[in-house]
Amino acid sequence: MATRKQALKVIEEFGGEVDWDVSEITSREKAITVDAPNGSEWVFSGCESIAMFWHSGSANEFWDEVIYAVEHGTQDQ
Repeated sequence: MATRKQALKVIEEFGGEVDWDVSEITSREKAITVDAPNGSEWVFSGCESIAMFWHSGSANEFWDEVIYAVEHGTQDQ
């Protein structure tokens, strides 16, 4: 079960960046947008960003899903 700190580390390792202007993490709801490095797109989404929303379940499960998506890596656009 992943933590926020672990997920942010993985995002950084893949060159991604959380867009905190549109992301919000609360105890009940979690919404995150992870931007790919310039000129890249996420393999998981085929887009420049990955957006995930979580309305139920544990925070650890949410962070597991974020890591899962990011670990697919990036590709050139």
